[in-house]
Amino acid sequence: MIYKRISRRRFIEGSIKGGLSVGLASSFVGLRAMASEMPPGADGLALNVTGNPKEGYSVALLFNGKPFAGHNHGGEFSAFFQNEERSVEDRVNDWKATSCSGNSTQVVLEGECQLKNLNTTVFAHVHYELVTPHVVRKNVRLQQDDMFMLFYQLSNRLQAEENPARFWSFDQLDSKGGSLHEYFPAAGFRTKNGLCVGLLTDSGYRNQWTRIVRRDGRPVKPAPRRIPDVNLYSGPDAEERSKGHFFVQQTFGEIMEEEDGKEKAQMIALPKVSSWKKQGEATLDERDGVAAVSTKSSDDGVIIPFAARACGLYSVRVEYRSAAPVAVQIWDVDEQSRKVSDISLYNDRVPESPGAWSEFRTTVFVPGLEGHGCAVFISVAPSEQDLIVDAPAGFAKVEVRGLEIRLIATRSQPYHRLEMGRAAEKTVFVFADETVPDTVRGHRLASQVHLADGLGFKGGETEKVVYADLMMLCWIAGPETFRPICAPSIWYSAAGEMYLRDSFFALNGIHNRELNESVFNLWGENQGADGAINTLVEPNLANVERKSNDSTPLWLLWAFLNRRRFGTKLPMEKVRRAAEYCLRTYDPHREGICWAQFVMGQLDVIRYPEGTSNICENQGVLAVTARAIKELQIPGVSETISEEYLGKVEDLYRSYYDPARKFMRPARDIPDAIGFAEIFPEFLSLWLFGRKILSDEMVVNHLDRIPTMMPRKDCPHPEAGGVVRPILIGLPDRDKGWKYFNESWHPMISDSFAASYANHGMDGIYYNGSSWMRIEVCGYVTGKLHGWSGAATAIANRLWAETNIAPDFPTSQEYIATDPAHPYFGYHRVFAWNSFVLQALELAGLRSQEMDPDHFTK
Repeated sequence: MIYKRISRRRFIEGSIKGGLSVGLASSFVGLRAMASEMPPGADGLALNVTGNPKEGYSVALLFNGKPFAGHNHGGEFSAFFQNEERSVEDRVNDWKATSCSGNSTQVVLEGECQLKNLNTTVFAHVHYELVTPHVVRKNVRLQQDDMFMLFYQLSNRLQAEENPARFWSFDQLDSKGGSLHEYFPAAGFRTKNGLCVGLLTDSGYRNQWTRIVRRDGRPVKPAPRRIPDVNLYSGPDAEERSKGHFFVQQTFGEIMEEEDGKEKAQMIALPKVSSWKKQGEATLDERDGVAAVSTKSSDDGVIIPFAARACGLYSVRVEYRSAAPVAVQIWDVDEQSRKVSDISLYNDRVPESPGAWSEFRTTVFVPGLEGHGCAVFISVAPSEQDLIVDAPAGFAKVEVRGLEIRLIATRSQPYHRLEMGRAAEKTVFVFADETVPDTVRGHRLASQVHLADGLGFKGGETEKVVYADLMMLCWIAGPETFRPICAPSIWYSAAGEMYLRDSFFALNGIHNRELNESVFNLWGENQGADGAINTLVEPNLANVERKSNDSTPLWLLWAFLNRRRFGTKLPMEKVRRAAEYCLRTYDPHREGICWAQFVMGQLDVIRYPEGTSNICENQGVLAVTARAIKELQIPGVSETISEEYLGKVEDLYRSYYDPARKFMRPARDIPDAIGFAEIFPEFLSLWLFGRKILSDEMVVNHLDRIPTMMPRKDCPHPEAGGVVRPILIGLPDRDKGWKYFNESWHPMISDSFAASYANHGMDGIYYNGSSWMRIEVCGYVTGKLHGWSGAATAIANRLWAETNIAPDFPTSQEYIATDPAHPYFGYHRVFAWNSFVLQALELAGLRSQEMDPDHFTK
């Protein structure tokens, strides 16, 4: 990028001392030169400056020589400024430049924003650059030198040249407009001649946005009192379109907050109980103001429609009585009150209250609506994976009374900070591509691929997708602190949660020094008194889970990597405390045997209260962690780890290999299940130290025993017999193939968790035989480095599967369901930690770090 620092002297000398007419005349010469360089009918995407010295300058976007879009009614941006106490404000609408220079591939616009009420001048510098034949980058840079600080928000509106054939967003083929809060921030339009136009944003940690719409709470997570970036993306609704307003818009730095005073909340009229709509086989009775809903499954219940507006904040209150957990969901519904989408996603489970009446309260943010309005849906709660659950004993009765819904009064204010003498930047991208199919898949794939291209990332299609998804999950922690966080997914992090494991794998997949160092340091600050690193951290309520899982070992590996890759100066006292915690917790007697109360991996939801020393993955993680502690050269700690000790830990890891069944057992007492977690520590050892712990025979045999699943004729290698392999699957008999687990046979899984396995209800889902790309590709790379002949085929097929198994969702997935009878696989579609496959592919020699735009050479 080419960024120029804007100084007061430059603006004053160019515009005042030298004479305004002279400055504009010289700019006009540049404009004429630019126009002469771009002949009519030029192919592809190009820039064109429009305007004149009197009215100012802005940029129009051309495709094949014809204009298709501009910005902000011919201006470049609009902005809202407030002083620090929010008593004085100014607005700038459709700003235009007083000077311009450039050509058809690069343009610089400069000028001032005169804030009369604030008695302040804000200097603006807008830089356009064509970065690929289909993508243009726009950078807006603001600076003021007159006040300690201004709050500001900035809107960037992409205006269609004419009424488009349709508007689209990442989740809507035909967007209805309003506030968009979707999996991936992207929206655009299609021209009548088939050109697909999209508006994209740089990562949230650079453009200072977040996707938080909840805060932690019990039993569900309500909307916070202050919600940032509610209009990060928006589009015209029907009324705006009728006025000829055809645009998609980004707004950076806006916060919506509740106004004080309950009297300002507006009660919403609800239909009488007799008018509530039944879904499925639910029954409904009313007596003395109590509505009794009887249902056989979580898919059946009652629907209570209510009028709702887009970008509104609603409170919900109800009293209930039920022997089973209850779901109180908020739906976006069509004219017949059929569900269009679930606004309360993963946030609807209310605990049972079999005897006394219990009160349930929450607040819900409603973004732009795809349907006709909203509805409350009441039933028994679905499973944690949002699967339909049959009611206990064949049916369940849920009683409710006193349902109330209120529209909460809110106001909007800017929250970004423009500090004296410090420039603030916003970077966006526009793509124009006439080859994009007019489908949900087409728009989603184009948004991700073109964003990766715009950011300078190089790689194959799936590699670009996982990189783009990661960048859209790196946000700021909140409107008060602008520190970067890495969110696992938009729904796992709707309350701003960050998990150490997810952030470790996501960020170590790329070579971004700023993110790796800042997030690593954030976790160090979250260290407990005993040296343990927390499992997760969030902004509005502490969630303390410092436990004997893999969080502290991974943080130590991160320390080792940051120092090796970037020359990072480590917080050695924190590193020492973390190392001491690991050594005294996982091997208190220094016998080389790993002891823990949890699985030291992604299955850490399973707890062993008395501790266990029987888990293969734990033993391997201890071997890697102990060697990392030795390599970190921690005074008084590292020298206590001998090669003899490390050899003993590694021997015990190798001892999990079953020579009769020819695979690594998940645990010493589990001979009938196989997965990828057992060889993941081997991947870590190869990646970190270039060291083999397991033999070639062990790794090759293990991979040969994991079955292939989901055969596809259209994949890169159909002869492989399948495009994925399961993270964990049963091998109950030597020669009778594999099986999904059930409610009575479920190694590595607790009885309570496996209750949902009954009647094949979870076949192929989550940890019951589904496919997780990160750990799977790492397993294949481990095989490649041990001479496994199937590695290249398996890697190619798995990368293809990530964006093709679910045709409408060519995104990074949490997991892929492998049973055709259960094709649904959760809401976590845009997922961060799969970017770690980029590191695995580097280790395999299938990509280089120079393909990463943030690669750093020490």
